[in-house]
Amino acid sequence: MKNLRLATASLALAAAAQVPAQTVHYPGGKSTFDGKCAVCHQAGGKGMDGLAPPLVEYPGRYAGANDGRAQLGHTVLYGMFGPIKVKDKTYNFKMPSFATLSDAEIADVLNYVVFDLNAEHGGARPFDAAEIHALRANPLDASAVHRQRDAVVKGLGL
Repeated sequence: MKNLRLATASLALAAAAQVPAQTVHYPGGKSTFDGKCAVCHQAGGKGMDGLAPPLVEYPGRYAGANDGRAQLGHTVLYGMFGPIKVKDKTYNFKMPSFATLSDAEIADVLNYVVFDLNAEHGGARPFDAAEIHALRANPLDASAVHRQRDAVVKGLGL
């Protein structure tokens, strides 16, 4: 029994050693992400092949442009469905709306994704509750969010 516990502990330590340490500047956003988003986008935003795209590059690039910021906010607020491509991989899932979260919670989770999960974010400024509140003023359905994403991706040359 002692050998089994020792082997289990050794495996756990080895697995932990393979996960890179992450600096977290937005712990509230991480907590929301871990509780609401990681089930599909996986821990650390690495994505799930065929289902949910990784969140470790594009959000950082979106956040430096007004249209990209709106896209990120609308995606969390209203969800999105339909096929998308990220780096020659196709993902097709229905992301649910998280409009029941507060404006501050949405801003915080977006900041976690943009600044903690993305190494590059082009000098983007952090999201705040007022920006999310303004996005709520013009609600979109999930298919409009998908069309908006297509325009943002094309506009940013992704």
